[in-house]
Amino acid sequence: MDVSFQITNDLAELNTLQAHLEDLQSVWLLPPKTVAEINLVLEEIIANIIAHGDCAKQHPITITLEREGQELTMTVADEGPSFDPTICATPDVTLPLQDRKSGGLGLHLVRTFCQCCSYTRKNDMNILTLKRIIPKECR
Repeated sequence: MDVSFQITNDLAELNTLQAHLEDLQSVWLLPPKTVAEINLVLEEIIANIIAHGDCAKQHPITITLEREGQELTMTVADEGPSFDPTICATPDVTLPLQDRKSGGLGLHLVRTFCQCCSYTRKNDMNILTLKRIIPKECR
């Protein structure tokens, strides 16, 4: 069962995202930890879209979740300004906090919880595809 839904570029919509993931948890029999990690990944991406996109007008953000065996593909598409998060530098998390540059930690978390990230711009839309392996005990 694949799932696709839309939210708008409003932080309150993160509650809608969480509700969809909770529904999916029972259908795909996912452990709470896996759902929390998926939610964290998608929240980081969507919060960046909202914070750095065109906030002057409301526009849709489409989230598609596809499961094939133990691989989960998450696609997030939006009409905001062109932005490729896959080319952002990885922050040096070994530095003391006071020596670190701000920004980049959310994308670092996305890279930590996903095995693959790819970006394309098509028809004036940002399309970010993330792949993650689901634990084998989840059937």
